[in-house]
Amino acid sequence: MTNPSFHACPICSAPVQHQERYPQAVCHACYEKACDAQGQQLSFFNVSMSGGFGAVIADTQEDYPSHLCYIEGVTCWADEARFGGIVMQPHSG
Repeated sequence: MTNPSFHACPICSAPVQHQERYPQAVCHACYEKACDAQGQQLSFFNVSMSGGFGAVIADTQEDYPSHLCYIEGVTCWADEARFGGIVMQPHSG
């Protein structure tokens, strides 16, 4: 029987604490693998204490002006979570 408070990571199937607002959130390990289309690792963050979304290329700290990222060949969307932090889910569009 599955635990309804967890769902399988859509990338690697590891258990992820389930939140109704983010039903396809990726696990922490997959989140850490997010990269751009050229394979450069990305870093995501809130721009201030009140939130906002920011992203940079991890190695250079160059601004990354998109929410799209890639994990293990899966196109994902990173965004500001409702109560702070960043959440990442597969992108269907």
